[in-house]
Amino acid sequence: MTRFFRRRGVLGGATVTLLLLLGAGAWQEWHDRPPLPALGWPVADAADEAAGAAVTVTWLGITTLLFDDGETQILTDGTFTRLGVLDLLGGREVYSDAAQVNAALVDYGLRRLAAIVPLHTHFDHAIDVGLVANRTQAIVLGSESAANIARGANVPAAQYQILADGESRRFGEFTLTLIESAHAPVGPGDGHWFPGHIEEPLEQPARVADWKAGTCWSVLISHPRGTALVQGSAGFLEGKLAGVAADAAFLSVAGLTGAGPDYTARYWAETVGRTGAGRVFPVHYDDFTRPFGELRLFPRRVDDATVSARWIDGLARADAVRVERLPLGRPVALF
Repeated sequence: MTRFFRRRGVLGGATVTLLLLLGAGAWQEWHDRPPLPALGWPVADAADEAAGAAVTVTWLGITTLLFDDGETQILTDGTFTRLGVLDLLGGREVYSDAAQVNAALVDYGLRRLAAIVPLHTHFDHAIDVGLVANRTQAIVLGSESAANIARGANVPAAQYQILADGESRRFGEFTLTLIESAHAPVGPGDGHWFPGHIEEPLEQPARVADWKAGTCWSVLISHPRGTALVQGSAGFLEGKLAGVAADAAFLSVAGLTGAGPDYTARYWAETVGRTGAGRVFPVHYDDFTRPFGELRLFPRRVDDATVSARWIDGLARADAVRVERLPLGRPVALF
């Protein structure tokens, strides 16, 4: 009996040691991140405050982009809540960080917000849609899934609209056109995590998996001074943007490293090549498990953005396109 317990003690100690070693390895992998300047993209100049006639864009992390012409504001996604790794992996119920959302609305002056467009309805794009709509009275545009997020947050019915592929809405001088697209292949096989649609009102708290993708959109934001394409996920439908012209493109690059250089070239051709965009602003390369306002790249093991950045730079040189990195939280003159 003594020998049995002694053996169990040895095995128990070995197990603990193994777990500690695995934990240390995982910690090291998680903290192995490229520095932000390693992307190699020049940082776009912040807008001159005296240049009041410009249409500006402010990047607020992930694919949250605030377009402003001085009269009207348009917001893609509007995600200000940040969830931790355990929230994502543990299956626990989560909810919007109301204090963070309120602070962001004040800090970035979202007083003239007319429309919110969730680029698709995964949590990192749509968790705060209902709360932002209720705080600002902006119209939510999107799919039935986006409408069910709004319904779950008790957004008034007059404040959300379900658009069909290719349908447009005008707000001030902005015209928004939603064009059906596809999600990047970042999940099992050639698919992605949490596919499908949100088929009933989504009330918070809810599990991350409850924010299903819904319809993925390419959004064309047109203004008399210029036109921008916003690609919320690094996916595409071949030929879908044929005949669409844009001066600038905001390209999600999350997952491109795993998808490979050939896929990246096709993605570039179907977005930048099709539209003739002369300026490209990569987005959705920041680690969305970090606190709001903290800009860090994903761990190399998760998605080494410096690898896909090199592929993008090669494609940009071949097409004489300028690639720029948006400063976080500072408006950039777009047109």
